[in-house]
Amino acid sequence: MVSRLDVLKELLEQQRLLLPTLRQEEPARAYLLMREQRETLREIDEIQNAGASKGATLADQLAEARAARAARAAGA
Repeated sequence: MVSRLDVLKELLEQQRLLLPTLRQEEPARAYLLMREQRETLREIDEIQNAGASKGATLADQLAEARAARAARAAGA
């Protein structure tokens, strides 16, 4: 089974490979991709750091990351 963290890291690598081409050919899409990259990095950071201090399970880490993302999206 592949962890959410592994999926996010692979997604980030794909985004990094695509970004230089988009910057030249489609700047508007490149901007959106950079925003998505920042969100991916935030989620990776939240997953990695959530369990570091309290020994949380992956499910706990994902729930916390999603809740934090929802709070940011709501402007909290």
